[in-house]
Amino acid sequence: MWHLRERLMRFMYGRYGIDQLYYAMSALCFLLLIVNSFLRSPVLAIIMWLVLALTLSRALSKNIYKRRRENEAFMNLWNRAKKKILFTVRRVKEIRSHRYHRCPHCKAMLRLPYKRGKHTVQCPRCNNEFKKHVII
Repeated sequence: MWHLRERLMRFMYGRYGIDQLYYAMSALCFLLLIVNSFLRSPVLAIIMWLVLALTLSRALSKNIYKRRRENEAFMNLWNRAKKKILFTVRRVKEIRSHRYHRCPHCKAMLRLPYKRGKHTVQCPRCNNEFKKHVII
């Protein structure tokens, strides 16, 4: 068993290995496998195998610089999407106590207490005052 592990370590030396994009592509491949088990689509099967081949080729690649840049681009996209999703969840949780509005001047998102009627709001970022009418 030790010889197999040593051979694998020698084979992987200088190769990129796995990262967050690898895990995301593996999850996508698994999701496509589950969806395809119900739909039985040859197109989905081909896409699944292409994603799997791309995932393995990234892990075994020796072009570390290029794979790192791909992972950084993916992580930037992922973090932006994650931030928007978490913000939406927060807005839904606080719907009874707060409302979110954008400042018309600097476009900052403001968290305002929920009070019906007309209000004058001052943006803490740009100190711009504007009127906001809350109906619901």
